[in-house]
Amino acid sequence: MPVLLQMGTLNIDRYHAAMGDASYKDVARLHERPLSEAEATFYVTQRKLPFAPCLGHERLVRLLVDSQIDRPRLRFLEQDRGGLQRFAKAIEDIQFIGRIRAVRPGTIVFAQQPFADITGAFGLTQAQEIKFEHAFDLPMTTASTAMQFRIAVGEKRWLSDFSLRRNGDIERAVDIAVYAFIGGFNDTSNMEAAHRLDIPAVGTEAHYWQQSYIEYMYEPEIEPRTGKPKHFEQVAFERWLDANPNGTTLLVDTIDAYMGAVHAAMAATSTPARRRAFKGFRVDSGDLAELGQWCMRFFAANGLHGLRANLTGDLDVERVRQIVAEFPEVAGFGIGTKLSSEVRSVAGVIFKQSMIDERPTLKASNSLEKTTLPGRLQLFRGIDAKGNFVGDVTGLDDEEVEIPCAVRVERLLVPFWENGQHAAIPSIEKQKAYVEDQRRRFVDNTHSVAIERSVDLDNYPVLLSDRLRKLRDDLTAQMRADNSGWQEVLTMPEQATNKVPQAK
Repeated sequence: MPVLLQMGTLNIDRYHAAMGDASYKDVARLHERPLSEAEATFYVTQRKLPFAPCLGHERLVRLLVDSQIDRPRLRFLEQDRGGLQRFAKAIEDIQFIGRIRAVRPGTIVFAQQPFADITGAFGLTQAQEIKFEHAFDLPMTTASTAMQFRIAVGEKRWLSDFSLRRNGDIERAVDIAVYAFIGGFNDTSNMEAAHRLDIPAVGTEAHYWQQSYIEYMYEPEIEPRTGKPKHFEQVAFERWLDANPNGTTLLVDTIDAYMGAVHAAMAATSTPARRRAFKGFRVDSGDLAELGQWCMRFFAANGLHGLRANLTGDLDVERVRQIVAEFPEVAGFGIGTKLSSEVRSVAGVIFKQSMIDERPTLKASNSLEKTTLPGRLQLFRGIDAKGNFVGDVTGLDDEEVEIPCAVRVERLLVPFWENGQHAAIPSIEKQKAYVEDQRRRFVDNTHSVAIERSVDLDNYPVLLSDRLRKLRDDLTAQMRADNSGWQEVLTMPEQATNKVPQAK
């Protein structure tokens, strides 16, 4: 049964990709032919992040397995809504059985590189588009942001996911916690994520804890060491330390950070047990580097050594980098808003056709960054004698690629799904370890061996092979060549006479 030519996709997860985008209905009516039988390949990439761990394989599997459309949605398609009756008939009781290749979960990839592809009968293969976009976009966006924070703070400082309240719902919040953890964070304030996934859970006492003790401003306790009334914030800190004898972090800027440090020190030095419970402090407002340094010096002067300074407050990567330079003793950061809701850019995962019945094809476009790649692609990574990465080349699968300084070249696109079965997906901990291992292998190769080399993903060589570039350019020229004689039929406005490429 022929399937209508390419359907777009509605962003409704229960429909997956089989419920076509209504904007394609006219195309569907005009192209009823057995194109559905042709073997097609679509590749998947992202074009907005400089680099990102490729994550989301388990989400893709769930979407592919749960792809059968229920009867109410089939009836919706059958009722001549957008001319989709044949499409509804073709997808009834059918699950996707094509072939998918992908990079290993956690593989760090760069913008415009193919990290997956899918091959199968055109009619059903093109209908998987939204599944790939939904599977990879959020995980790669989150993990890339987490990686950028990790690179900014270095390997030893702590990073905590504090984004729970910014994520809209608990399921998205759990996903954010997972992919931030894999991308380089150490733990999360999200107790549900910690419970489900065995990720460490952390937190500090909140501003409202001190606020809740305001009655002691009117009916104060007496400080036995001075014989004077305690400030109500000291009382709040004492109660919190008593409730968390195994260790906790005090938030010092509810009223004023300098005053908060004084009251925290008074509370912590009041008994040996409270001193043992006081492990660190958090500053959430003001000049974080200056306040953090002052608090550290103040606490040390009063015998409170070895405390962890934790800083929060709408921090982005650039601000974190500045704080580390100004305040090297900072122990860690809590990152929320800029991790999940105010990210600089999303991955922008795209799904583009590159082969049809063994013929390469592409979208030529009017801008190079939107021109897609033709052919059966492969992502090659060069590795030097020390195991460090020296450069990537996107090429054609049937070519052998040489990369300068590499003693071996790996092919990163490997089989992932075939005949309804998928390759094993590593645990969250193994994916995290894999990302960490790779991050250390992207080093700055411009320095001499006498100088310690640092992680350098921004200047890593990412190229196209000569064969692929030539295929893209030649195919683009062929597609733009038009000997149909349309000039004899249509009139072109004067200002546009030079806009249309001429046949060659």
